[in-house]
Amino acid sequence: MKMRIAQLEDLSYLEHLEALCFPESRRSPRRSLRMSIQSASQIVMICETKAEEGPPQKVGAVILLNYKNSLRIYSLAIDPQFQSQGFGSLILEDVLAHARQHGYRRVSLEADSGNKKLIRFYERFGFEVTDTLPDYYAKGEPAVRMRKELFADDLPQVDERPNVIVLENAKHWPFEIPGTQVVLATTYLSSPRYQNSSLFRVFNLCCSFKPHKFGYYVSLLASARDQRVIPNVTALRDLSSVSLVQSVADDVEEAIQEHLKNVSGREFSLEVYFENTPAPGLSALAKLLAHQFELLLFRVKFVKEEDRWEIQQVQLLSLPNVIKEHAEEIETHAAKYFQRKRFHRARFKHFHYDLGILINPQEKTPPSCQEALHRMRTAAEKVGFYTEFITKQDYNRICEFDALFIRETTSVDHYTYRFSRRAYAEGLIVIDDPWSILRCSNKMYLYERLSRARVRQPRSWLICKETPEALNLDHFEFPIVLKLPDSCFSAGVFKVKDKSEMGEKLDLLFKTSEVVIAQEFLQTPFDWRIGVLDGSPLYACKYHMARGHWQIYNWSLTDKKDVEGDSETLALNQVPAHVLQTAVKGAALIGDGLYGVDLKEHQGKAYIIEINDNPNIDAGVEDAILQDDLYLQLMNSFYNRIERERKSPHFVSFRED
Repeated sequence: MKMRIAQLEDLSYLEHLEALCFPESRRSPRRSLRMSIQSASQIVMICETKAEEGPPQKVGAVILLNYKNSLRIYSLAIDPQFQSQGFGSLILEDVLAHARQHGYRRVSLEADSGNKKLIRFYERFGFEVTDTLPDYYAKGEPAVRMRKELFADDLPQVDERPNVIVLENAKHWPFEIPGTQVVLATTYLSSPRYQNSSLFRVFNLCCSFKPHKFGYYVSLLASARDQRVIPNVTALRDLSSVSLVQSVADDVEEAIQEHLKNVSGREFSLEVYFENTPAPGLSALAKLLAHQFELLLFRVKFVKEEDRWEIQQVQLLSLPNVIKEHAEEIETHAAKYFQRKRFHRARFKHFHYDLGILINPQEKTPPSCQEALHRMRTAAEKVGFYTEFITKQDYNRICEFDALFIRETTSVDHYTYRFSRRAYAEGLIVIDDPWSILRCSNKMYLYERLSRARVRQPRSWLICKETPEALNLDHFEFPIVLKLPDSCFSAGVFKVKDKSEMGEKLDLLFKTSEVVIAQEFLQTPFDWRIGVLDGSPLYACKYHMARGHWQIYNWSLTDKKDVEGDSETLALNQVPAHVLQTAVKGAALIGDGLYGVDLKEHQGKAYIIEINDNPNIDAGVEDAILQDDLYLQLMNSFYNRIERERKSPHFVSFRED
């Protein structure tokens, strides 16, 4: 037996099945069935069995309704010729497995109260009658509501937050500490138990946190899953820049001077293990630094400049090396650390200045052309901003501005991210904010984030290096798309036509990344790009595929004018409502800034392909409908954000006019 998602071509079968299985008063009309197939809040699944000859035979169907914490079985029907053969049990088992994998706390349904055989059938699977519903189907036709709770056996309790220690090798953690679970990184990344619940605190103790390594992906996906993770990716990225480290540590500057005032010499290193340190008298400072940087095992190097201690570097420590030298201390500090019920979150100060627009005059394909930048400045002046175009040489001037608008292609491994992070730490209103850059730059984060929110996207699979999924490719349907997690502008994205080509491409991609994304291929003549600002649609474009290619960009061409496909801008009222709704819902999962949501429309449904934190806004393209009003909306967004910040009870201004 096989379960698959219903398509519009199954509509006639579903209508026929209703007629076979239900009395006329209880049948769903064709229009209702069509809405169920197309609805983002419903799942319609077809049960098929493979015939000895010919195509698979359809034996039944189930319609499920999604709620926040529960899954409701709206309808379950088996074709009479296949009844009493166990298909109902198989479908129900599949529904329960789906509910567990997607983090539902309960499954509910309604059944005819006079059908005792049906009620006993559900009771065998653990369902219990919770309510009697008089006149439910019609007058004189009562029903019972039945429910099966899942969390008691399958999921963590609602008020529990299990502490999960994630490692590449279980031997790296020789301790037995109550209240903790030790999980391998590959299990954490791929297991539905950790994919579909936000109820875990994740303590990432992998050995390497470099991009493309398991440690980096664990922190990234924990954040996408709404799990509390230490260290998070933002904390990891901060360590790459001395200026960022110093900005983050600014809140504890005076505490550093006070605690180190009696330390002799010009250099000093402090090792911190789970908010403690072997250095005498410096436990309080170790705890402050652990809170501020949100790290578990790290070393802070200080240097004395003009009688003041400054942080020179923050280094992560390798768990196996630390345990080898300080096993007893690590166990003591870890046991005390994991007994806590609450874990500190770092907070940042806020300051306020004018608008800087970060550009790179040498960038060949910037997100905004010169004419668009000119219109931005004009709009900013109308709103009331003094505007200055700045470049990477102006990094140390960030604090002169109220807000920062990044109009240069962003990347977490680029100074644009450092600008964004520094601007946020200094209290500026910033688009793109550092979290949006981190989240949008990685396909794995987007996949997890969209999956948890049940936003439609092409079927996707995470394939970890050296796991069974990477070796057994028989269950994939071709063609299929392979993506590096941090691919962008169609680079690092490949379409493979068969199992052999997929194996070859995986071998190549695994040399770069330990995790690869496989995604269902949906062929469409164009992609939608919906610009979203402050949670609302701003503009809509159709980006057509490059000539003779399956992507918008074809970087293999030597003739640059054919690298990119044509574009077409439409008024928002010309865009299908479900496309706009899906784009807005997806963007809301990233933040409330400026995003470009790329979608494909396939068989009447909208699928999010990716969400961009730094969308193109070019004169004559994205502004073709709104013209100057588009730029005014952008600048009003900055202005309103600053106004809200100034009215905040926590706002304190240090600006001298």
